[in-house]
Amino acid sequence: MIKRLLDRFREWRIERQSARFVKELKKKNYEPRKPWDIGIWILLLFFGCDDRVKEPIEANVIVTMLRVDRIEILDNIWITPAPIWGHLESMDAPVDRLVVHWWSNMYWNEDDSSGHYKLLPNRRNKAIWYDNFGNRDTMDVNVDTLRWTTDEYSLVDSLGYFYNTLTPTKVMQGKGSGSFMKLYWSIENTLIDSQEIFLME
Repeated sequence: MIKRLLDRFREWRIERQSARFVKELKKKNYEPRKPWDIGIWILLLFFGCDDRVKEPIEANVIVTMLRVDRIEILDNIWITPAPIWGHLESMDAPVDRLVVHWWSNMYWNEDDSSGHYKLLPNRRNKAIWYDNFGNRDTMDVNVDTLRWTTDEYSLVDSLGYFYNTLTPTKVMQGKGSGSFMKLYWSIENTLIDSQEIFLME
């Protein structure tokens, strides 16, 4: 049931962002490309190649990010969805359609609800396992096979806003230092900032 609720929430958010994107396309009188347009682009690619390297565009971007000190974990559902947002603005370059990448140091296994993993600092494959009985164990992990407590990326909209939903589980509360989640975000492969969030009972 919780998975279904989370799926419905994500579908609603995608529909909302999609509707906003469609409005933006209509406002700009966007028309899909015709098949012959692609052929023209391929010809231009082959015959219009240039050996000169373009200088990267440097721009000053102001990032405003919602700070969350703590999330109160709900006992009656498995995942506590916690929305978070930020805003980008720049006078030098457009910021819409930029991709914000997110990652965290906390993960959980869909097949094991008895605890969670917290990555060791600066390690992607070593974590401490915190179980419901207060036990801890350091082990090797593959984060690609685990569930994240954050969306992996967000797309900046035409007004400069980007959104994320944190998804800590109820087993992540009450574990002392194991209940402090670190959230990181980057833009264009540049680490922007991080914040520590306490997952409280």
